[in-house]
Amino acid sequence: MPPPSDAAFPQAIRTVIEAYPDPEPLLRAALDDRTIRARSRFAALYALLLRLRREERHAEYGSVVRDHEDEFGAEPYFHTFRAIVARAKGDLASLRSSVEYSRQAVASMPDVAAVVHQLAAFWVEYLERLEDPGPARDLDEVERHVDRAITLTQGRIAHYYETKGRVLALRGEFEAARTAVAQAIELEPRTSRDHLRRLTQYQSSRIRIDLMQERARWAQAHARFRTELTEFKGQQLQLLGLLAAVVAFIATASNIASQSSGVEGLRLMLVASGAISVVFGTFSLVNNSRVRRVIAAVVIGCAMIGAGMFVPASWMS
Repeated sequence: MPPPSDAAFPQAIRTVIEAYPDPEPLLRAALDDRTIRARSRFAALYALLLRLRREERHAEYGSVVRDHEDEFGAEPYFHTFRAIVARAKGDLASLRSSVEYSRQAVASMPDVAAVVHQLAAFWVEYLERLEDPGPARDLDEVERHVDRAITLTQGRIAHYYETKGRVLALRGEFEAARTAVAQAIELEPRTSRDHLRRLTQYQSSRIRIDLMQERARWAQAHARFRTELTEFKGQQLQLLGLLAAVVAFIATASNIASQSSGVEGLRLMLVASGAISVVFGTFSLVNNSRVRRVIAAVVIGCAMIGAGMFVPASWMS
């Protein structure tokens, strides 16, 4: 059995557990036997906790961790135990604490693939629980840790690819995410005791990816609908503005026709028409119309105002 400081320690523990149909009584006996050296007892503690975690006996897991924290709390692996206890509480704050504990473990054991992967797995779970997508830099760091864990194990650990797929799904790369999960299913050892549990986990990830893709499609459709609705409202306001301008023009023309005649009436009509054009163009700008249309309306309006004010009377007669 390699020492806990060896990067092969976690996998060696898993191999030992696989060799026994029911290793729990032996592990508890070794852990309680004070005549056994501390390193061997810690290995028994690690194996027992691994067994409890596989069976999702979270309350017992937390109890065992608390019972042996005074003795083994200085071990770097104990940060991973604390992280698992925090994650089991289920709330978002505890999940964030599990990420921080895992960070401390990685800082102490940067070359242990299982420790690096635990940080990535807990972090991606935390990001999945957030209402809004996490910062891109967080996803970059999570993916870097996953890739690091895969590299350290030469790509032989199946569930690391499932974590990779979850990261890709958060990025919106759904096809790549499905490919990663499919690779995890293909690599999962058929003889492992965790085989069925892992397959269930992978299928759950597949369903989650499908749901995330549908949610992304719905969000895009919703955003497109909101944009179209905003544009429609703007168009309606423009039509109302145009109607108001037409009514104002008719009223102004009637008033001028009743009170003025000849060149003066024509000047007033030009100035009034230009003013209405400028006002309508400015109104359209407020409602996010195209700038070119607004500029054209304002230029034409200003030209009409200028013509009404400065064009010689001889040109109008």
